[in-house]
Amino acid sequence: MTERRLPIPERPWHKSKSGRWSLSLGVRGLKVRVQQHKPGGTFQRVFRVGRRVSYASLGTTDRQEARRLAIEFIREVEKGKKINLAEPLTLERLWDRYQQEASSYRGNLERTRKQKKTDVRLLIAGLGATKRVEHLTKNDVERYVAMRRTGHGWPDGRDTKPVRARTIQGEIKQLRQMIYWAMSERLPDGSWLLENNPLRGVKLPKEEDPRRPIATYDRFLKLRAAAQDMAATAPQQRGRDRWKRWELALVLAEATGARIGAISGLRWSDICFDPPEIKFRAEFDKRGRDRVVPIHEALAEELRGFKVKFAAVGDGWLFPCADKDDHWPREIFGELYDRVERHAGLPHLKGGRFHPFRRKWATERKNMSLVDVMAAGGWRDAQTLHSCYQLATTDGMLEVMSSPVKLRDRKAVGRN
Repeated sequence: MTERRLPIPERPWHKSKSGRWSLSLGVRGLKVRVQQHKPGGTFQRVFRVGRRVSYASLGTTDRQEARRLAIEFIREVEKGKKINLAEPLTLERLWDRYQQEASSYRGNLERTRKQKKTDVRLLIAGLGATKRVEHLTKNDVERYVAMRRTGHGWPDGRDTKPVRARTIQGEIKQLRQMIYWAMSERLPDGSWLLENNPLRGVKLPKEEDPRRPIATYDRFLKLRAAAQDMAATAPQQRGRDRWKRWELALVLAEATGARIGAISGLRWSDICFDPPEIKFRAEFDKRGRDRVVPIHEALAEELRGFKVKFAAVGDGWLFPCADKDDHWPREIFGELYDRVERHAGLPHLKGGRFHPFRRKWATERKNMSLVDVMAAGGWRDAQTLHSCYQLATTDGMLEVMSSPVKLRDRKAVGRN
C-alpha cells in the first residue's frame, strides 16, 4: 500500500530589497523557512517548535535544491525523526547575533563598526566559521597570533601582511567582547547562549617595543610653515584653500589634543567665541560623547582669523567636501600630512601622523590636575592616559637627574 503523504503548503519565493531569497513551507507545528543570510549566499533551513528553533545549512545556493531539501526534511519529521533543537554556537553564528542584538556594537560609530567587521572577518578566516565557540582553546588563539604575526599559515591558503602585537590585541579583544556578550544573553528557554568563557586565562600578545611617537612644538612650527608655503605657491584658489584648511586642522590638533576624527567633524557653529569654547560632537567622538572644552583667547583669535579667510557663515563644515555636503574623510588629512611632511623635509614618525600631537598635548600637562586633563582631552581611563599618552621626555628626565634635594641622615638634637 502506497504511503499517503499530506500536501505541503508553501508561499511563493520572496526576494528582499537587499537581494536575499526566502521561502516558507508547511503548516503550523511543522513549518520550515528557507533563507539566505546574504545575497547569493548558502541557504539555511530554520525549523521552529514552540519557542525553540533549529538552524542548519542546506549547503546549496540553488533555490530549487534548497526547496527540495526542505521538503525532504519535513517528510522525515512526519515519519517521527527527532530534531536536535540545541543549535551549536559557531563563530559565524555568534557574530551574526552580536551584530543584530548587541547594543554595545550598535552604539558604535560607523567607522568603529567597520573596523570590528574587518577584525571578525580575519578571526573567522583564521579560526573557522563553523568553529564552535565553546571549543575554542589557548592553542587556537596561539595559532591565530602566529598567523597574524607572520602572515602565513591561513587555512584557506591566503597570505597577509605581517602585523604587530597591538593589532592582534584588538582582534582578540573583539573576540573576547563577543564571548562576554554571549555569556550574558539568555535563550527563550532561560539557558545561556554561552555557558562558560573558553578563553579564560588566555593572555593577549604583548608589544615589547610599542610605537608611541610623540611630536614636538618645533615639529608643529615646521609643518605649519610648510603648509603655509604650499598654500602660497598653489596655482589655483582651490589648492590654496585646501592647504589653509589643513593648517587649521594642525593648529587645532596641537592646541586641543583632540583626535583628528573629532576635529574633522567640526562645524563653525561648534566654535563659540564668547566665551571661547569648542564643542566636539558625539557622532565624531571615539567614545560617543559630546564634549565642550574652554579654549584660550589666543586660540580663539586664530580661529577668528581662519573664519575670515574662508568667509565662513552659518553652520558650515570647517573641512567641507567640494562635491557634497559632508566633511573631509580621515584619509584626506593623512594624505595631505604626508605631502606637507615631505615638503618640510621632516622624517616620518613611524606609528602616527596627527596622533603624536595628542601625546604631545598630554605629556605637556603631566603636572596638571589629572581630572582636568582627562576631561579636557576626552579620556575616561587614567591608566590609558598615564601609560600611552603621558610619556617621559628628555627635559623631564634631566629635571629629575638635576634635583638638588639630597637625602640626609637625621641629626639628633641635644637637650640641655
